[in-house]
Amino acid sequence: MTPEVVAAARVPWTSPAIRSWYSAPSLLAQLADGVRQEVAWVGDEEFGAELRGHVDSASPMPPLAWANRVLDLPDGGWALCGIRFRQRDNARPFVDVVASTAPPTPDGLATIAAAVAPAYDPWHPLALRANLPDPDAIIAAVRGDSRFVGMSVDMYVMAGLVHRLRTRKRDIDDRLRLVPGSPGELAARNAGIYGELYRRDPERARWATPEDADSLADCADEGLLFEVRVHDEPAGVVAAMRWDAHGMCGFSVEELALDAEHREKGLGPVVLQRLLRKLPADDGDALWGTIHHNNIPSLRNALRVGREIVGANMWITPAGWSGMP
Repeated sequence: MTPEVVAAARVPWTSPAIRSWYSAPSLLAQLADGVRQEVAWVGDEEFGAELRGHVDSASPMPPLAWANRVLDLPDGGWALCGIRFRQRDNARPFVDVVASTAPPTPDGLATIAAAVAPAYDPWHPLALRANLPDPDAIIAAVRGDSRFVGMSVDMYVMAGLVHRLRTRKRDIDDRLRLVPGSPGELAARNAGIYGELYRRDPERARWATPEDADSLADCADEGLLFEVRVHDEPAGVVAAMRWDAHGMCGFSVEELALDAEHREKGLGPVVLQRLLRKLPADDGDALWGTIHHNNIPSLRNALRVGREIVGANMWITPAGWSGMP
């Protein structure tokens, strides 16, 4: 199976907004690039051995069983899946649905679940995870469907084309500037900000982790790591990097963290607007990011600068499964 075949199957699972931003050949090429590594992991014993070593080196399951695989569906279609573990915890297994010829509908998801259950029974997976184009619609569609215990959003994917976002009415705050910074120093600042957030809300540590010095160094290499300054005083960290994903080309927001005294003052959208003007964007480039469903301030910031929900990584719990804790 080639990345191009998998990409063609991903098209119906891709947001109509994203599909409208690109020509059909460009979208297929971008989707193919996005699944290339997952396709390479199909039947890859080395990858399987590495995953088993990270999660459960004592497992009796051979490395090949841990590799990605393509499951046959009753209608002659297929689903490309892989066993994964939330936070690499072997007590929290789930099955990633990378792509399928089944549609992103309740019937399609039920068909996939029926094929996944026996294939991954040795791990007793708690849920499926899939990227779906319209999270609210699919949640409404499965409500009351006995084939599912539940369905919920893990991370929203939010995006907008850079050239459109730049033309929106701006929040003005002349106090705020973005200044290039050092990865090591800003990683330490970032860790301090998250530490303070965890003390206020310990549950946040389950779904929000600070970008470290290595990650911020990658952003700095592209000239997209900044200290946020208000009245020329340190106020936080923002970083981005070029990253094509979800069928889009463009830039991912890797970090946006403000010190406690600068939060809840409407500065988040201003930081993003300043960042937009720093991006070396070409036509068709998007600014996107994944945002946890509980991160209400970040969701609001994204919406205020014009980004929209273009999909979500979702937990899907078929009947008889336990669900992801």
